[in-house]
Amino acid sequence: MYYNGIYHLFYQYNPKGAVWGNIVWAHSVSKDLINWKRLPNAIYPSKPFDKYGCWSGSATILPGNKPVILYTGIVDENNTQVQNTPSQPTYRTHISVSGSSPITTP
Repeated sequence: MYYNGIYHLFYQYNPKGAVWGNIVWAHSVSKDLINWKRLPNAIYPSKPFDKYGCWSGSATILPGNKPVILYTGIVDENNTQVQNTPSQPTYRTHISVSGSSPITTP
């Protein structure tokens, strides 16, 4: 995602090793697509909407130059999925889930 002169790359990553599980959304930035700087993880499991995982999603720019991320959170041991929309204007620090309720399905 290109936002305010900076390329943002979000990717799934396990900070505990090259094994399945513990998935977070890592975040790296670049001004030239050659040199990259790793930033703190952008999205990681937290209560209540993604306690058991932060999975697939997408980042884009909405009309009005507003960046947005939509990702799948796992809320329980049954792998119940919800859609979350985090927000943070600079995309340089931890992104918290905003709003009072995510999109859920029965």
